Amino acid sequence: MSRPPMSPGARTSNMRWLMSLAHMEPSPVSRWVALRAALAIGLPAAAGLALDQSAAAALVSLGALPAITGDNGGPYRNRALSIGSTVFGGALGYFLGNLVSGHGLWTAGAMTLLVLAASLVGTFNNIAAVATLQFAVYVIVGSSLTSSLPPWLPSVLVGAGGLFGLALTLSGWVVNPIAPERAAVAMAYRRLAAMFAAIGTSRTMSARRDMEAAMTTAYDTVLAARGRAGGPSPRLARLAAQLQACTPLTNAALALARAGRVLPADCARVMNRLADRVENDAVPDPRDGIATLRRAGMPQLADALEQAQPLLDGGKLSEADAFADLPPARPRTPWRVLARTYRPGPTTVRYLVRLGLCLIAAEVVAHAASLPRSYWVPLIVVVVFKPNFGSVFARALQSCAGSVIGVAISATVLALDRNGIVSLLTVAALASLLPWSIRRNYGLFSAILLPILMLLIGALQPGSWPIALARLIDVGVAAAIVLLVGYLPWIRIERNNLDNAVSNAMDTLAAYLNTVFQADSASRHSLRASAYARLSDLRVALQRGLSEPRLVSRRALAWWPVEVALERVANAISDTAWSAPDGLAPPTAAQLAQLAGSLHEMSLAVGQGAPMPTAAIVSPSPALRDVAAQIETLRATLAGPDFAAAPVHAAPDKPANQV
Repeated sequence: MSRPPMSPGARTSNMRWLMSLAHMEPSPVSRWVALRAALAIGLPAAAGLALDQSAAAALVSLGALPAITGDNGGPYRNRALSIGSTVFGGALGYFLGNLVSGHGLWTAGAMTLLVLAASLVGTFNNIAAVATLQFAVYVIVGSSLTSSLPPWLPSVLVGAGGLFGLALTLSGWVVNPIAPERAAVAMAYRRLAAMFAAIGTSRTMSARRDMEAAMTTAYDTVLAARGRAGGPSPRLARLAAQLQACTPLTNAALALARAGRVLPADCARVMNRLADRVENDAVPDPRDGIATLRRAGMPQLADALEQAQPLLDGGKLSEADAFADLPPARPRTPWRVLARTYRPGPTTVRYLVRLGLCLIAAEVVAHAASLPRSYWVPLIVVVVFKPNFGSVFARALQSCAGSVIGVAISATVLALDRNGIVSLLTVAALASLLPWSIRRNYGLFSAILLPILMLLIGALQPGSWPIALARLIDVGVAAAIVLLVGYLPWIRIERNNLDNAVSNAMDTLAAYLNTVFQADSASRHSLRASAYARLSDLRVALQRGLSEPRLVSRRALAWWPVEVALERVANAISDTAWSAPDGLAPPTAAQLAQLAGSLHEMSLAVGQGAPMPTAAIVSPSPALRDVAAQIETLRATLAGPDFAAAPVHAAPDKPANQV
């Protein structure tokens, strides 16, 4: 097909993208995380104020910032790697920035080359993306700020601040080293409880999606921890067994959902009680839950919980039995292998070209207009243009909106402060909000981060409060450069990327269907996780597209019914592979290849803009009846002359019995 048809929702909501800019993601952040962020930034600043060494203390606080923005949670080892890489990137960037500073156009050229090189490395993976972003930011800051300190000292202070923030983050490991793994398994039970509560309602599909994601995270977390343990670990074995216990419970619940049953509230309460005991490191006792489920008229779930009882009491199993049905941990690719084998593709090259043009334009405009402290323009360009962290278009607009608030905060503090105490209290209070804001909304994050940067950098280069207003101009100029140079001329590529994401998701499901039935129980989990991860990537791409201009947002909205149909195909494959109907012969490789070939044919049609197949897809085997029916629904959705792409808030979750 040449293009997905425009939906009624797209025709009636021309400004839907504008509403999406103000969307706030759920972001539960513990008080300890907020306190840790305040201490990481506030303690060095307080020490500097007390010792009359504000400039040196500001560098330490700047070094601690990456320890906050680079902390994505999870197991302590992963957090240490992520935060440590980010801190190292910041310190190295500041050092190299200092080396190339003070040489006019040569400094601008060297800074641009360093940022582009870092951006290339940042395409390796998520850790590299965060670390190289900090590297790029600190290259720009280091090449632009002057200091009365010895040349070697600023980078050391930045690195010391990063190590201080890292030490605060990892302090919980001393008390409870496997707390993140236990929390991940408990979250899997909580998402399972939420799915129990949603069955029979319009929330069924979204609840199942959350449950699949939580299961994948828990598997990856526990298996990675086992790989690092280096020997037997009874506590990890118990967690692995408790995670396996979710499988019979999930299968029983989905069978009830397909039969059109609505689960009583007691079912979700039983699961939440099990989650509480897992999270509190207490051995779950399912006997009361089994009795509760039988009284609630749910013998299928009671039988499943009884079947899972030996797994819940994981201490009675050997470590080999506990990990028997789990997939092997995915090996990490060493950095040297990545560097040796990596070849940048067309997407990476286009990104580097666009970023390079934006940086050149930022330098030209900043110098031509004689903007004060002109390094702010390329700095904001680098942060806004980073594609790993959401829509570039949305972040440019959100950055402008958030900066208005941030500049107002900065100007007020600078106007009122007389002895540094107001600035100290403001920086500490705003730092405590950073972990919350970075997960909520980029505009909110900008409104909190900008005053922190301005007040800390102000200690290095003091200025009056009008400088705060100049920062608003810098943000506006940077956002305009990103949009006019780095985004709008390339907007059709952004739209075509959505088509490629849909095509790739279909190919992934075709491979999943072709292999999952022949795989052993351990490999099935890995195949399932890969399939749902690709669907999650597609969903994120479509959500990101909704905040783009109409040329992209219409395409994203039109693909929503296809994404829903793909999820139902994945669910049908999983349900058939895990709980095949009794008395039916398993599908043969040829029968699976027939249906997988249909998915691949549709993928080619989407990727090449060709017409969809017109022949209806029929089941080659009774065991594959549900899978074939969902693939036919997908084909009809794609081939229909005017399929109804419902509004985003309604499309994914109806009808209720489709899980």
